[in-house]
Order: sequence, then C-alpha cells, then structure tokens
Amino acid sequence: MNAGTAGKYKRLTIRFTVVSIFIIATLFTATIAIGLQFYFSQRLATEAALKLYDHSANSTGSFLVQVDNQAINTTRLLAHYNTLYDDNGLTLESLNIFADVMGSIPFIYAIYIGSNNGDLFELVNLNAHPIVRDQLGASHSDRWVIIDIKNEQGKKVRNKRFYDHKFTLRTMNSEHAEFNATLRPWYINAVADTVTKTEPYLFQNLQSPGITYSIPVSQGNAVLGVDIALSSLSDYLNRLGKNTEGDKTKEVFIFEASGDLIASNIEPINDMEIPPSVPLQLTEAQQSLIANTLPLIASNETNWPPIDFTIAGKPQGYSIDLLNIVAQMTGLTIKYNNGFTWVEFVEKFKKGEIDILHSMMKIEENANLGVFSDPFLSLPFAVVTQDGVGPITNISELNNKRVAIPKGWSITKMIQQHFPRIEVVEYLSTLDTLKAVKEKQVFATLDNSIVLHYTAKHYFIENLQFHETIDYSPVQIESGLSIVMQPKNAPLVEIINLAIKNITPAQFQALRDKWFSHGKKSAPEIVQGTVPYKQLIEIAATPNLQKKLNVQKIDGVERFVYVTPLGHAASQNEYFAIVVPTNVLLASTHDKVKKSILVTGVCLLLVLPLSWLFASPIIKPINLLALENNKIKHRQYDDVVRVESFIKEIDDLAYSMVDMSESIKVHEQNQKELMEAFIKLIAQAIDDKSPYTAGHCNRVPELGLMLAEQASKSKSPAFKDFRFKNEDEQREFRIAAWLHDCGKITTPEHIVDKGTKLEVIYNRIHEIRMRFEVLWRDAQIHYYSQCIASPNEQEVHKLELDVAFIKLTEDFTFIANANVGGEFMDQAHIDKLNQLAKIPWVRHFSDKLGLSPVEELNYPKGEKSLPVTESLLSNKPQHIIKRDFPVHFDEKFGIKMEIPEHLYNQGELHNLSIGRGTLTAEDRFKINEHITSTIKMLENLPFPPELAKVPRYASTHHETLKGTGYPRKLSAEDLSIPERILVLADIFEALTAADRPYKKAKPMSVAINILHKMALDQHIDYEVFKLFLTSGVYLEYAKKFLAPSQIDDVDINQYLNNAPHDQQG
Repeated sequence: MNAGTAGKYKRLTIRFTVVSIFIIATLFTATIAIGLQFYFSQRLATEAALKLYDHSANSTGSFLVQVDNQAINTTRLLAHYNTLYDDNGLTLESLNIFADVMGSIPFIYAIYIGSNNGDLFELVNLNAHPIVRDQLGASHSDRWVIIDIKNEQGKKVRNKRFYDHKFTLRTMNSEHAEFNATLRPWYINAVADTVTKTEPYLFQNLQSPGITYSIPVSQGNAVLGVDIALSSLSDYLNRLGKNTEGDKTKEVFIFEASGDLIASNIEPINDMEIPPSVPLQLTEAQQSLIANTLPLIASNETNWPPIDFTIAGKPQGYSIDLLNIVAQMTGLTIKYNNGFTWVEFVEKFKKGEIDILHSMMKIEENANLGVFSDPFLSLPFAVVTQDGVGPITNISELNNKRVAIPKGWSITKMIQQHFPRIEVVEYLSTLDTLKAVKEKQVFATLDNSIVLHYTAKHYFIENLQFHETIDYSPVQIESGLSIVMQPKNAPLVEIINLAIKNITPAQFQALRDKWFSHGKKSAPEIVQGTVPYKQLIEIAATPNLQKKLNVQKIDGVERFVYVTPLGHAASQNEYFAIVVPTNVLLASTHDKVKKSILVTGVCLLLVLPLSWLFASPIIKPINLLALENNKIKHRQYDDVVRVESFIKEIDDLAYSMVDMSESIKVHEQNQKELMEAFIKLIAQAIDDKSPYTAGHCNRVPELGLMLAEQASKSKSPAFKDFRFKNEDEQREFRIAAWLHDCGKITTPEHIVDKGTKLEVIYNRIHEIRMRFEVLWRDAQIHYYSQCIASPNEQEVHKLELDVAFIKLTEDFTFIANANVGGEFMDQAHIDKLNQLAKIPWVRHFSDKLGLSPVEELNYPKGEKSLPVTESLLSNKPQHIIKRDFPVHFDEKFGIKMEIPEHLYNQGELHNLSIGRGTLTAEDRFKINEHITSTIKMLENLPFPPELAKVPRYASTHHETLKGTGYPRKLSAEDLSIPERILVLADIFEALTAADRPYKKAKPMSVAINILHKMALDQHIDYEVFKLFLTSGVYLEYAKKFLAPSQIDDVDINQYLNNAPHDQQG
C-alpha cells in the first residue's frame, strides 16, 4: 500500500484496539445477556400477565356466577317465607332475615316486597356502595334504611327510616311519591316459581342503574325483588384493574358479543362539560307552580344514541343533558324511568304513568298525545344503504325496496300512507336497522342522520353509504324534537319553553360538541354503552385469538388486548376484556433492562482504566517490537535484539523478527552484490564496446576511491567537512564512479573510435587516395599521349610527368597528414586544403548505384550526365545527416549544452579542416551526449535513498569550476568534493590511458603537468590536485595501471604553491 492509499485510513493504536475489542466483547456479552434477560423477562411478564388475566377472567366469571347464583337462590329462598310483610310493612322477622342476607352478601343493594296495590316495602343496605348513602342522604352512622311507599289518606307517601347497625332508629322523613310497584319492570316480568332477571335499568328510589331479581312470593298478591347495583360490579372491576399490572392505565370491560357494555372500570361518561345554567327570572305564580310540582318522571330510552339512551342503566344523551339544563334553570325535579321500549313508554304516557315523553316529533298522528314544547333540536333524516349504491336524493327511489325503521316511530305511518310502494320493516332499534342493512336483510334504513352516524360509529358498522339530502315531496317531514307533557302539567310547558329559549349558544354548542362530534374519541371515552375499541368485538368473534395477549395498535398506541368468554351460567354471550398499553405491562421489564444497562455502563467505566492497564502485557512487547522493526526499517540489522514476552505468539513473533532481520540482511547484501555486478557488467560492456577505451570504466572508480579515501583522512581545511559517514555513502560514490560513462552505451562506435578526420564507419582517406591514383594514371596517360604526339620531345614530357608525380605525392601526403589530426590546423593549411580541393577528376560511374534506401534519401534528386567532373575534396549535400527527431532535454535535468543543427556533417573538406583532433562539432556533441544519456538513464532508475546522489555524481565529471563544462555548466559552488574528485580521476585516466586512438599515452610527469595547468585554469579543483600529489595517490595508481615506461620522476613541489587566485586561502 502506498502512502497515498494509506492516508485514506485512520490508524488505531494497539492499546486502543485491544481495549476497544475488550469493551466491544464486554458490550456484546452484556448486550446478549441483557437481551436474553429482556426476552425472558418480557416473556415472563407476558406469561404472568396472561395467567393473571386468565385468573381475573375466571375470578370475574366466578364472581358474576356467584352474584347471579346467590341473588337467584336468595330470591327463591326468601319468596317461600309466609310472614314477609303485613299491612304496616315488613315484619320484624323479615327485616332480620333481609339484614342477615345483605350482611353476608354485601353486593345486594336492597330487598323489597311490591304488593298488587302498588305499595312497596324495602330494606336498603347502605354499605352496598357509597353512592347509596349519598343518594339517600344517610349519615355515616346509619346502616339500614327502611322505605315504605303506600297510600295514606288517598295519596302515595314515601317514608324513609334510618337505622344504625343495631336497628336503632336515628331519624325518619316522609314525602309525596308518584310510584306504583306494579308498573316496574321487575313486577311486570315476574313469573311464578321462576326467578326473573331484568336488564340494567334505573332504580327509581336510588336513581342509579342496577339489576333486579324478582319472583312472586308464596304469601300471595306480591312480588319479592332483590336489587344489585351495577356500581358494585364496577367497583369489583376497578379493584381488579388496580390489583394487576397497569394500574389506572388498564381498561377492564365486560361486554356482549354485539359490543354492548355490561360493566367497566372506566367511568362511562363523556368528559365534555356543559357550561352551568343561570336560573330563570320567574314570576311568583310560576315559582309557586314549580314549588308545588312533585318530581316529574321522564322517559329514558335505552337504545337511541346519542339523543336518548342508557349506559348500564344510567341515562345519557343530548335530550337528557338538555332536560337537566331545563331542570337547573327552572328548579323542576326530573327523575328518569328506563328499562322499557319506546312503544312501552308511549303507552305508559298515555296511561299517565310517566309525566314527560321527550325527544318526539310533532306530526299529525301524535299531535293530540300531550302538550308539546317548542322544538329544542332539529334532526334531519337520512337514508343508509350498503356501500356502492348510487346516490339517493328522493324518497321515491326506495319504491319496491325493503326499508328498516325503528319500531314505534311515528314516521312509519306517514311513510306507509304517502309512499305505499316502500316496504317498511320495523326493528327494535336503530342498531338493528343498521345491522339489517349490513346483512342485506333490507335495502336501506331511514332514521335521523346524527343517530345513524353515531350508532354506526360506536358499533363499528362499516362499509355503509349515507344519503343525507332526501326530498320527501309532496310530504313535509317534521324534524324538530320536542318535550311532551301530560295535559295536567300544561302550565309547565310555558316555563319549559322559556328555559329552552334561554339556553345559551355556548350551552347548545357544548351539547353539539359532546354528542354530535364525529372527531376522535378521547381515550378511553365511553358514551354509548359499547366497548370503545373495534378490536374487542373482532377478537370476541375469533376464537383462536381469545385467551391470548394480542398486540394491537389502538389510537396510535401499541396495546395488549386480552379477550376471553366468561362462560358463566347466566350467559354464554358475555366476554371479559383487558386492554393495557404494552409499555405499561412491560414497564418493569424495561426498568430492569435500563438498570442492567446502567449497571453495565458503570461497571464498564470502572473497568475501562483497568483494561487500559491490563493491555500493557500485550502493548509493551509490541511497542518494543515496533522499535526493533524500526531498526530493520533503517537497516540496523546488527542492532536488532529479541523481545521477551510470556505471551507465546508475541515471543514467537520476536524470534521471527530476529530471523527476519538476519534474512533481510543476507538478502540485501545479495541484492547489493547483484546490483554492483550488473553495474560492473554495464561498465565492462562499455569498455568492451570500444577497444580504444578498454579499462576506462574500471580504472576511474579505482582512482576515485583512492582519492576519496585520502580526502576523508585529510586534515586540510578544504576537506574538513568531507567524510564518508558509512558504507552506504562510500558505496554510493563507488557506484557513481562505475556508472559515470554508462551513457556511452548509446554512443555510436565509429564516433567513439574515430581516429582520423575522414573516418566514419571506415576511413575515407582510401577514397581520397583512390582519386589520387586516378590522377596519377591521368598524368601517365597524358604523358603517353604527348609522346605519341611529339616523339621528339619525350624527355621533356618525361620531366613534366615526374614533376606531376612528385606534386601528387606531396599533395596526398599533406591530405593524409591532415587526416590524422595530430597537429593544429592553421589558416595556411586550411587554404592549401581548399586549393587542393579544386583539383578536378572525372567520374564515369553513377554515384547513386548500390545505395541503401536510407542512404538514397540524403542524395539530391536527379542525376548529372556522365562522365562528371568532380572536385578532389568536396562538401556534398549527402554528407549532411539530418536528425530524425529534435533533441530536447527535460528542464529538471538542468542540461545547458548547445545542440548542433545536424546529426552529422561528413563533408570531406569540412572534416579535414578540423583545427584540433579528429572530431567535428557534431561528433563532439554526439560523444558529449553520452553524459546526457547517463543523466536520463540514471534519473529514471529507482535508486534507494542511500544511493540518491548516484545520478548527480556520475553526470558531473565533465564540469569545470568556472562554469565552462557540460552538460549543466556548473560552477565551483555547485560541485561537491566527490564530484571534483571524479573530474580529476576521469581526466588523469584519459591522459595516461594507452588505448586512445587519437593520441599517444602520456608519461606521468606530462599528465601531471597538464593537470596542473587545468587546475590553474580552474578546469579541475586545485585542492583535489594537491591531495592527488601529496597523498601519493598518483604514484600508487601509476604503479597499478600505467606501463613502466610512463612512470617517470615528478617534482610535486613545483605544483604545490601556485594555486589559482580565487582558490588561495
């Protein structure tokens, strides 16, 4: 991975990693443990709750069975007594028996006898419920109340006598009573030899709901009744809810399969408060009328929500609240009677058994029923069908259809009279009509829109379509609800109308919001006597979901729902349900988990510092191994030591690291040797390439290392900062010396070996000599031609021939000597070359025959007619060799060499005119180009850091201290000691080499003298030159590499005290 890639990842310390792994492992273990704890705790909680709920259901069932059985048995047993009452009331014996029974069965509210003359004799148990004591006005010391309702002087009187637990009379009171026992449900429905149980209804004396068990007594002409207040059952459910997990958040219900609520621990009222009423300003006459008016008995239906209905016998609904407002404003006392159907209430009203029949529409059929008040509420009618039926806007669209209407409705006759084609089917209640539509028993139902919506909503009847705007033409249907009073109470109607008119808009709005709002119910809100959740009914209808904790989302909250049939003898259609939020049931489990997490966190915080220390046995040896690894990184293999650890893996790693260090050391040495072998191989190849430079690449490193060693030892100020600090630096210098001419591998051999001026791949002096041969023969031919033409002058012609031969010989010798390049060519020599070059000779053959394709490209197009007169020496176009590619040096190399225009200029006259040596400017550049090749080759090699200076050292041995060298034109301040040493070594080896073709090997003294001049000229470093002499390196090298004939005496003193001006100390 390279540095760039590594930088993308954040690295962690070993200690951090070890501690993190420890923490993660601990957290993982703790999480598993807490998770298992949570799972099993939750499972235990749900199983315990399930068992508890089963027990609660069984207990409730048992309780209801017990209540039912005890009430039935008690009723049947008491009915067999022959002395229960006399004309004065309950006998002393019956009072004692009744008291004993209610003392042992505390949920019995009252036991009484109703005679056939309408009288009632009753013993009330004040301990049945606190509401009993409050409703009857009893004190805390009272235990029993005896209530007698009988005729006294032609009037019904209610006598109340309050007794303590010893049946000592405390007080008594009397009041007028409009009560007839024979009109009560329990009396009417009583059957001989059978205990009859009523539906929940409102107890007349208590004005609280309950159930009555009744049976005719054996004494004759009377019915015995046993009352159980539903408040006792609600108290039981309240205690049940509080004794189990969930406390007040638990909702407990006993309900029927239809959804009708029997009992609950939830207060069955809507929590919307009605603004208080202000008493009316009545006249004295009106006040007197009210004061003399006995309590009025008003009807209370059980099944017409939200207008008039009951919840477990307790009056509820819009009209009930409105009547209560009227009572508050007027001072009238209104009591409610329920337990009867609407048809039965109408009959009772006609018989005068009740005073108020309310929530009735005034139509032609009932206009004479009583005195109607002003309408207090308008309830438009609506038609309900199954979903998917097209819009119904006219009543005539129901022709030939079955339409359900609640039984006893006055509108029924009007529909039958004016729309005879509609088949009216009567049902007991609005609920029954909606079910009939749902079950496709009828096509539609007709009722008040609000009643239909309310009932469908609270009984969860779905997929119905409501048709609100119906045209009843030609009939005008009255939609206003009124209060109907008995004719004897007609004066009260005016006061009631006044009260209705004075009901404030805020009160009417509160009534509408309370009973007609279709928004969300407040949870739990029970306003109709039905269970508040659809899921209870669904589970009750699905046996495989019963007796289980079903998770249901109710009002956005997950709750456990438990439903089970009660299955007691009294009813097989009743269900027990508990609804509790899941978070409440599992609260203790969650608390335990939270505590476990908290304890785990605290323990982790306490263990964290210890774990940091506990990691040391791992971290310390690893850190030491890192230090040892760092030694290997810096190739300090001999300093690597084994780190001891009692951890086997780390100890093994330490052993392997030492072994690895030794292995790397051996491998590195092998690689070094291999690399140097390759380097020497390259140097040897370069030397072997040209026999004239053989040994140069081998000798320069030897001389360089000799000088470098002496420089390291020297005390001279010039070398005070120079030392090879280690073997790597010495190796770096040695490799650079071996590679200093590696670029020559790219230099053409004929350039390196060019020993004469006319030499290319071969020496062209032979072409020149052949031309002279031609001229020689031309002279002979001319001589013979003259002799033939003038035989008498043969001797003269012979003399001219000899002179011509002498001149040709001299001219060729001159050209041949010029070709060697041994002496400097001055202008006179060049002028003579130019004169000789003009000597003509005749070419009879084409010079374009036998050429290679590449060579032909250099020749001009077209050909002169043969024979062609040529010059003895010439510079022809084909002598110019152009470059295939332009020469460009990367700026990073710092090369500053002048580049000739052409690759080669092989012109004969041009080459022979070379002033010194045998090389043209092009040839010189080509040879010097070896150093740029060296730079490019070495700079592209991936040298390790310890060999980073190799390219530099190897490419500066042709630089001078004054900036005239190549390839970079460096000056003294740019050249280091190793570079200056290689400059001298390269030059001295070249001067003394015996294998250079263009010069003879120089004696040692001559070579040193030349070096001295070069030092004075700042071509080489004078201090290095002095070191070369004073250290004896020159002599040591000479003995090793020079021929004995080259080693002569040298007086080094003459060179030691005349340094160049800018190098004098």
